[in-house]
Formats: sequence, structure tokens, C-alpha cells
Amino acid sequence: MGEDLDSLSLKELQNLEQKLDASLKHIRLRRNQLMFESISALEKKDKELQNENNALLNKVKEIEKEVARQAHIEQQDRHNMSSYHFDTYISAAYQAGGNGLVEESPRQAQPSIVLPPWMLQHINH
Repeated sequence: MGEDLDSLSLKELQNLEQKLDASLKHIRLRRNQLMFESISALEKKDKELQNENNALLNKVKEIEKEVARQAHIEQQDRHNMSSYHFDTYISAAYQAGGNGLVEESPRQAQPSIVLPPWMLQHINH
């Protein structure tokens, strides 16, 4: 580009320069439009990712709360179960000897009853 300009007159060179300026303006406008569209798309994607990240954080918090709640329930169940076994032992000791001492006696076949933890809550309270 730029070769064969020697044969052009001043008027033709000015006309060519105006065409080049117009073409450059058109190219720059198109480039700016594409850059703006790209920036807008990236901003939209950024907002979508932020929303998705917030949703995932909320899910993690909900799961952590549920895990903590389950752990608390299991801890209560273990406490209730151990309390139930202790109460049963104390009750059996007083029934056996009346003085709190367990007397040695031949074991009689007693049914082994195991209650689910949720039923124990009602017994202990």
C-alpha cells in the first residue's frame, strides 16, 4: 500500500486521504463496538458466576447447619441412651438389694429390650 502514488495529483491524494480517514473511523468504530460487546458479555458472565457462587455458599451453609443439627441430635441420643442405661442400673440395684448394693444371685432370663433413641427422650423427661 502506498506504492504508485507518484502519478496521483494533489486532488486525487486528498481524496484518497479522506477515504483512508473514513475507513479508519469505520474500523475504529467497529473495533470499539466489538470491545464494548465483549466487556458487556464478560460483565454478564461475572454477575452470573457471582450469583452461582452465592447460591453454592448458601447450600454449603445449609448443609453445615444440617450436619451440626444431626451431630447435636446424635449427641443427645447418646446422652439419653447412657442416661437410660445408668437409670436402669441404679433402679435394678435398688430393687435387687434395697440398699443400693447389687446382691449376687443366679441370673434369671430377662428379655433384653432396646428402645430407639427417639422413644428414650419421652422416658427421661
